[in-house]
Amino acid sequence: MNKRIDPHWVLQQIDQLYAMYPDLWEEPNEQLLADSLEGQTDLNEALTQIVDRINDDEDRLETIKMRIGKHRERHERIDRRVSAMRNLAFKLMQHANVPKIELALATLVVRAGTPKVVITDETALPESCIRTKREPDRVAIKDFLTSGVSVPGASLSNAEPGLTIKDR
Repeated sequence: MNKRIDPHWVLQQIDQLYAMYPDLWEEPNEQLLADSLEGQTDLNEALTQIVDRINDDEDRLETIKMRIGKHRERHERIDRRVSAMRNLAFKLMQHANVPKIELALATLVVRAGTPKVVITDETALPESCIRTKREPDRVAIKDFLTSGVSVPGASLSNAEPGLTIKDR
């Protein structure tokens, strides 16, 4: 197994190469720069280790996502079972006409329910009973801004550089 490369050391190596050969960056010849960085620094090894860690962590994330899905299904199944058992206990107590039973594990009490709101016709509700959520439509705003239309309260940011990793 290769030793872990210290990124701070790689930064120092790049700085030293830059100090010795500033013309590598002034008149960029991509191949010459890449060859110099590979031969004089541990940049390629560091990036290889970083990509390896990214791949390992992405695999872990995928495994965790699958486990979360399985646990979510299990949670829902157990939740349905709890609900069914609670309903069964309620029906048994109602059938026996017993409002309260004290057991070693718990005390069960049949209580009066609370009224629930039932919406029979949503369109007939008055405005004072309607809640409206206001949120920016970022897609529409971006469409306006990129087509040159000004949108008060919004602007486009400068694009930040990013990194693309292509598996071989």
